[in-house]
Amino acid sequence: MPAVMVGGSFYWLLYGNSQGILEFDLDKRRLALIPMPMGNTGDMRDGNIWVMPAEGGGLGFVFLRGFRAQLWKRRTSCKGVASWLLGRTVELDKLLSLNSEKQIERPRILGFAEVNNVVLLGTLRGIFMVQFELLHFKKVIKSNPWYSHYPFEGVYTADGGIGGGPYGARVLHNM
Repeated sequence: MPAVMVGGSFYWLLYGNSQGILEFDLDKRRLALIPMPMGNTGDMRDGNIWVMPAEGGGLGFVFLRGFRAQLWKRRTSCKGVASWLLGRTVELDKLLSLNSEKQIERPRILGFAEVNNVVLLGTLRGIFMVQFELLHFKKVIKSNPWYSHYPFEGVYTADGGIGGGPYGARVLHNM
């Protein structure tokens, strides 16, 4: 899973013997392991958990449990004690008009686009972009389970001149 930057830290999801979130604080140049709030999360490599910024800022993650997306956020009390808080649960089968009784394969997270805070979800009916804060979604393409997907939000040309000048980098396409 690619790193996600929230505030002044990078975060990676860890799975295996030490399940959790690895934090690298850029200012303090320190690594820390943040435990997950739930016990057994199953095989985290199956696309059911993705680290992302929380609604309203700070560290968060989305956890798919069947056809439900749980949005978790990390909070720190006034005494400096950090804990996880379940922010919101979204019924994906209702939001995306999926029939969960007929659906054999559960949705899975294919990627995350940081700039627009959009999650790519793969289902048998297609690939959807979901913006959880506003509960907006859009079907992007029909699904093909054999392809990998990597969301990107902008393409820049290479810097052709010193100091940017008229030949500097510029946006070709911004999503």
